[in-house]
Amino acid sequence: MFMGSETEELTFVRLRAPNQSQVLNDKEVKSFFPTIMSISSSGIQRSRFAALLASILSILYFLFPLSSVLERADHHTHGPPFHALIRRAPQPSTAKVAVSFGQLFQTNNVHNISTTSLPSLARRNEEDDRLIHNLVCKGDLYIDMITRSPPTKKIWTQQDLDNGWSVEDEDFDPSENILPALRDLDIPHEEQDVRYLEIHQSEQFRGMGNRDYPPTGGGYNNAYIAAGDRSTIIAQNNRSPKHEAEPGQMIPAFYRWSDVVWLAWTQIARERAGQLHYIIQENITTALTRKVMEIISGGAGPDALDLPWPGRLYDLRTKEGKALLATPHGVGVAFMIADHSDVLGGRKYPAVCIFTARNTVPFLQERWNYYMIWELRDATEGEMELDEQRTCRDMA
Repeated sequence: MFMGSETEELTFVRLRAPNQSQVLNDKEVKSFFPTIMSISSSGIQRSRFAALLASILSILYFLFPLSSVLERADHHTHGPPFHALIRRAPQPSTAKVAVSFGQLFQTNNVHNISTTSLPSLARRNEEDDRLIHNLVCKGDLYIDMITRSPPTKKIWTQQDLDNGWSVEDEDFDPSENILPALRDLDIPHEEQDVRYLEIHQSEQFRGMGNRDYPPTGGGYNNAYIAAGDRSTIIAQNNRSPKHEAEPGQMIPAFYRWSDVVWLAWTQIARERAGQLHYIIQENITTALTRKVMEIISGGAGPDALDLPWPGRLYDLRTKEGKALLATPHGVGVAFMIADHSDVLGGRKYPAVCIFTARNTVPFLQERWNYYMIWELRDATEGEMELDEQRTCRDMA
């Protein structure tokens, strides 16, 4: 029997006589197979008739090409000819659309490409969009926290710093990659202008139940510049005790970067603490922060964001700015500002600048160093114009 998905009755099958181009009708079919018809009418058992019919049709298959024996007019179905279904299994199309290699990475051509042939590209775009959307929603919450939340009621003091923390003064040696930023933004960076502190949670501390607990090994290395009117904190190497602690290990209550660094800042800047203008974050290695910077800058691959100084400046009212605010590096800055709004007064940060530079630090595995600069401006200065073409120099 010749059957197909589009064929419900045998009458749809047409037989072609040898050396003839026309399609035979039902009467001609009977004359073409007189042996079959006579056997059928003689009353031989059905099973023998079916076996004989199958044998004859098998012989015909080898005597004549199948394409000349079977004819499925295309207007009868919406699918391929019936013989094409029998001679080979259906194969998925591998040539949906002819596109050049370069076109694969152009956003306006993605919709022309079969998603089955490029699942990773479609999935990556969907995952990136979902990630940015979630971070933008969180960024809105952090903006609300900064602008509306009252300052924290918890006041950390030197006594908390003395509980398991060691503090060492070190010389500040700015990397060549941030020197252009320090110069263009008029940030003092001579040795006499900078205090560089390494604050490590390297000693046992008194914690829950008035018990002593072992150190976590976390620490914060930051430069503090209180001179001039561009007061700045430069975060160079920061590892939270919560991140460094072993699973289940107790951590001190006084552990957040925003709390530890703010306490050090107030001790150095004193009455000028409320004039903090910039927070610079160097050599960012956190995977999530780097990924967000890559996505909002055009979809650069991992460790491939080529955005040299003066980089790009984003207003926090944009989705890019909100997404950056919701990264681990942005959250630390958000808490520092929100928790100490009483000292900072009406100051807030309406912009964040990002840029990259070739890695010059031997012990870092990344090819590119990623940087962020947060600007704190007084509310009376007004909001920045939303302009995607702005660079970090526009903060000066």
